[in-house]
Amino acid sequence: MFPVRSASECSRSRYLFTVCGTDQWAGSHELITALLENPFTTDETYSDILRNRWKNQSPYLTIDHRSSISLVNGNLTIPASWLQQYPFPIQLTEISSISSHPSLAKTLLKGDVLIFLCNPLTTPLPTLISNSQHILRRPNTILVLAASSTSGHALDCISKELAAANCTPGNILAVDPIRALEAVSALKSDPSSPAAIQKYQDDFMGSRISLLGDVLARMLGLKDSMASSSSLLLAIRARSAVIQMQSALYASARSVSQARVAIDHVFTGASELESQVEEVRARTDREVLVESGIDEALLRGSKEMKALLESLTWLKMIWRVDEMDSLVSSALDKRWCRELENQLILQTGRLASTQASLTSFTFSQLAKLASSSSSPAFQSPILDNHLRQLTHSPTYALTPDALTRPIQARRSQLTKHTTTRLHRDAQNAVLGAFGGMFGGAGVGWWLAFGESALNVGAGSEAGTALGAGALVAIASIRWAVGKWERAKRKWVEDADRVGEGLKRDLKMTLERGIEKNVAVVPIAAYEGLRELAGKQQEEIDIVRSDLISMQADVEALETARPS
Repeated sequence: MFPVRSASECSRSRYLFTVCGTDQWAGSHELITALLENPFTTDETYSDILRNRWKNQSPYLTIDHRSSISLVNGNLTIPASWLQQYPFPIQLTEISSISSHPSLAKTLLKGDVLIFLCNPLTTPLPTLISNSQHILRRPNTILVLAASSTSGHALDCISKELAAANCTPGNILAVDPIRALEAVSALKSDPSSPAAIQKYQDDFMGSRISLLGDVLARMLGLKDSMASSSSLLLAIRARSAVIQMQSALYASARSVSQARVAIDHVFTGASELESQVEEVRARTDREVLVESGIDEALLRGSKEMKALLESLTWLKMIWRVDEMDSLVSSALDKRWCRELENQLILQTGRLASTQASLTSFTFSQLAKLASSSSSPAFQSPILDNHLRQLTHSPTYALTPDALTRPIQARRSQLTKHTTTRLHRDAQNAVLGAFGGMFGGAGVGWWLAFGESALNVGAGSEAGTALGAGALVAIASIRWAVGKWERAKRKWVEDADRVGEGLKRDLKMTLERGIEKNVAVVPIAAYEGLRELAGKQQEEIDIVRSDLISMQADVEALETARPS
């Protein structure tokens, strides 16, 4: 009994041919039918199954030689003589079109020879190169142009254009599959008719389909070869294995290049988001810090408060000394930077509109990047969820006092510290003045009556005593007036320093508001995108290094392989 062989062992004892067209008009169906049709058979089942083999809607067909005809689960067996014209049987894998089944790339490239058909009218050469460059780079690919007539000069031009695009198929042919099938059909309709025989000869030769057999024999090394069938098959298998490795490396390198393009696209999107944020920063600095008139508001507030203090002369201050704190604090609350506060509230509303615009732009950019990138690494649900959490956080919304808090804090500082000190100095000045006046009266009384009362000696003259007491009183009043004036100047100087601090506070508050509120979503987005792209870049660099190493190994294997 003969040993039972597995399907993989059987496939290794055959030449594996793959036939595929770029689209439904490429003529792959007509080519296979013309090659396998038997015009002299009287078995109608043969032609019927062969011509209607694609009615089962399989993604691809495998065609083997058998004495019986059957079509089961995408496997066609047929007694076609063309499948036995070489030292080993032929197994054909037919794919209707690469455009209808792009997922069959592995099936498309696993054969010993790939017959790739293209109709130049429906698939121009630039489109063919763009969509099928990885196929046209393989030396075991035969590019068949489905054309009724193509000159040798035209084929040379096509070959040069392909070579310029780094596409070097094993051979380029111009074949008319439809004319070849018409020739076979004409002969089959009336095999004994001289007219049918003549038409068959003219159309079959004119279709140039016979050139395909010569090219296949030459590509497989069957022309002028004295090697045994087994040696030829081993050589073909070795060459196919090398080509498969080269194709896999090329496909991997192409994927790496596409991944690099995707990474660059993500970096570009992140840069666009960052540029939007920087543009908002520059614009808000101008609109909020300049157009709101901070310097003018501080100058105006300083003048109004200075005028108020100047109106509080010594004499007026004496009668309102206990009200000084509330009087100045009330003036601060009503006059100091009140218009600026209203302007900043208006600017806060504009910033809220800018925040909504930036957030919308960020999510649209992320959606665009996700739709244009095939890599799942750039479609991060974690990043998207984080950004949406930011938009719903309590600190995301801009409140009306978002920019006015520094004014309120600085106003409170002036009220609690500077104005309190002014109030205390006013009280001390009044106490000092009255203390001096009473002290002067006491000195005068002492000089006039105190010495005689103690019998120390004669008392001073009344004029001298009065003068001494008046001098002490006047000196105390002068000291009190000076202290009050110095206290007012000190208050104005402190207010000016607080105003300078307010400008710094407003700038820092604006920057913090942009960082934590207005642009918090785009900032988190471009930082997250750059982190994702950076990790992807590191992985791509590792893969690229491995590809270079494997390419060197394949080249060494190709060099060591005997031709």
